[in-house]
Amino acid sequence: MMRTDAVLSHLPTLYREGELLGAFAGTWGVQLDGLDEAGVSVQRAHWFDATPDLDEAAALAALLDIPPEPFHAGLGEYRAWVHAVVRARLQLGAVTREALRVLVSDYADGFQRAAGIRTVGHVDAWSTAPDGPQLVDNPTLVRETRLPQAGGWEPLAHLEVDNRGMDPAPWAVVLRGTGEQPEHSPVVVNRTTGHAVLFRGSLAPGQRLTIAPSAADRSLLRADLDGRDVTSRLTVWTDLRAGADGPGEPAGTLVAGALARGTNVLWFLPLATYDAPGLDRYLLAMADDSLTQARFDSTAFDRSLFAQPALVAARVAWVEAQPATLEVRLPASTLVSDAGAADQAVLARDRLEAGLDAAVERTAGAGIAADVVLRAFTERQPGEAHLVGVWPRTFREAGPTGADALPDAGAAFDVTDFDDSVLA
Repeated sequence: MMRTDAVLSHLPTLYREGELLGAFAGTWGVQLDGLDEAGVSVQRAHWFDATPDLDEAAALAALLDIPPEPFHAGLGEYRAWVHAVVRARLQLGAVTREALRVLVSDYADGFQRAAGIRTVGHVDAWSTAPDGPQLVDNPTLVRETRLPQAGGWEPLAHLEVDNRGMDPAPWAVVLRGTGEQPEHSPVVVNRTTGHAVLFRGSLAPGQRLTIAPSAADRSLLRADLDGRDVTSRLTVWTDLRAGADGPGEPAGTLVAGALARGTNVLWFLPLATYDAPGLDRYLLAMADDSLTQARFDSTAFDRSLFAQPALVAARVAWVEAQPATLEVRLPASTLVSDAGAADQAVLARDRLEAGLDAAVERTAGAGIAADVVLRAFTERQPGEAHLVGVWPRTFREAGPTGADALPDAGAAFDVTDFDDSVLA
């Protein structure tokens, strides 16, 4: 009745308390009060931070083409999104490192206030330490593939690995015995680069041989056979020659190789080495690229060998530097919320990560793939299982039958009987 009192205040004192005049003024006062409330509502609908209605806020933000997203659970989360995006795009140039820092920091702070959680701290600056907030250009990606995709790797087979990174990629190979017999003196050759590595030894069924860059010096190789260091049994060529005059002189050190950009052709064969077992399995001379295992109607007669079964399978792993990619890594080892709201807090954390992903990807620049990772607390306890036996074990025995005496050990002319003799 504020307007009724205002109308009556303009009348002489004698008329202000009149019942009939008060009712008349009240009729107009109620209408004027309604107009005031409607005016305040319209005014508030034009203030982004004051409106209580999500649709009204979305209508205002539509002027900047920033609609609500599926990961916004309410007006507070949407309001944090709009403020962060506007500041990064319109004030700081969007694609700069500082703009991305402000975008991430503002949105994370505003979202967490609206959702009632705390998991990501304020980002004052990008850090170089692994436990701080990082903006990483061209982050590395560990990729791996099985060779071949099914079954074992036959001798002389050429298989392909694709390095899609922007640089040559250090790589490692794990050979695992899969056949009924051991593999001897395995050689893995990258025919694209000429780098080759030979293990002077045998790989029994179930055993696992890992050849990878050493942790102490990434430029050198180290070999591990089921937990035992067998680096001394490696030989490396940096420019292997295929054919009768190969493989050439080995390198003086165990130089680690790298996959070239694009397609790399890997070649496997068992190669004879001095003082290593493997007769009738390995090749006594270096093969060339045209030599294959014999296949009816598909291989040349004079360029084929009798087929040998595959006794090993391989896994190749390498580290790619991803082109046109950036990654934001934020420490988020704890999650704080109100008592009894743990489930909602976990869902809010997921929405925060989805929002940060979308915000950075749309702001980073055209053609740039972006990702935001909330780094939770993790522990690693690596372990490996090794095949040491196959159960149940089968024991077999055999002995002579149908005779009551042992035969003579050998045959001697005019000394032993013919029926009870064996050739000496």
